[in-house]
Amino acid sequence: MDPPLTPPVRIQPVSSTLITTRDAQKELERFLEDFQARSTSAQGGNSAVTVQLQKLATALKEERRQKKKGEKDK
Repeated sequence: MDPPLTPPVRIQPVSSTLITTRDAQKELERFLEDFQARSTSAQGGNSAVTVQLQKLATALKEERRQKKKGEKDK
């Protein structure tokens, strides 16, 4: 018989602070590097989470690039 599945931890934010896309990108990249280092050494990595975080980081870079391009066109 298979062991019972444990649902993922649900994170509920209690407050929020607005930050720029650039700051969000920096924080995400810092977290991603730390997460990859911990995951790889502990269990070979959780590629699904890592891939999603990398996609988010790429999207933030693209958003920032488009904003800069829009400001130059004005």
